[in-house]
Amino acid sequence: MMRSVLRRLAIALVVAWVLVRPAQAVEERLWRGNFLVGRSGAVFSPCRSAEHFKLEDATPGQALEAAYRELARQRGRAIFVEFIGARMAQGIRATRFERALTDGPGCGEELSTVRMRAYGFNPFVQIELREARVFLRLRPAGEPEVYSGGALRVENGEARLEATRADSVLRLRVRARACREPLSNGVFSYEAVVEVRGTPYAACAYWGDLEPIPALPR
Repeated sequence: MMRSVLRRLAIALVVAWVLVRPAQAVEERLWRGNFLVGRSGAVFSPCRSAEHFKLEDATPGQALEAAYRELARQRGRAIFVEFIGARMAQGIRATRFERALTDGPGCGEELSTVRMRAYGFNPFVQIELREARVFLRLRPAGEPEVYSGGALRVENGEARLEATRADSVLRLRVRARACREPLSNGVFSYEAVVEVRGTPYAACAYWGDLEPIPALPR
């Protein structure tokens, strides 16, 4: 009799502990992959994976689905997207939009040694930040100009950088503001201004995988 009472008491205590323990925090991470909205809803397939997940767009203003409507132009066409979100029991829940585009390398882009990339076409500019170097192209063809330095600092809500080479100084400012790039048919969450030899160049920017990546107010 006593054993039965103790067993029931132990079970009750275990059940009570399960009910009152705090829920484990859901870990968010960066996701890159292909996204489409079809008849069955929103579906996401991560890069280098054969898996397909239902996607809940919980980004402010449902930015992922808004970008899809703007860029895909037809329902059921996949586009490349990047976002912050968490794996849930029923799929993936996106909470912060990073970028979306239909043209470009998509999942084939290598970003493991890149802190930031940015580009624009009016006039042409490409810039890439690595660990201690900045690579700049002002023409589509040819070797990039290489600048030394490149430590990002956050001031007045912007990420700023100054890098040098023998003949010039490069200044970069990045802020979290929506940026549309029509030639690559892309929507980005960051805009950049690159100033070199007294000339400013506007670009859309995105972060790679090389940390630290500055947190900028949105």
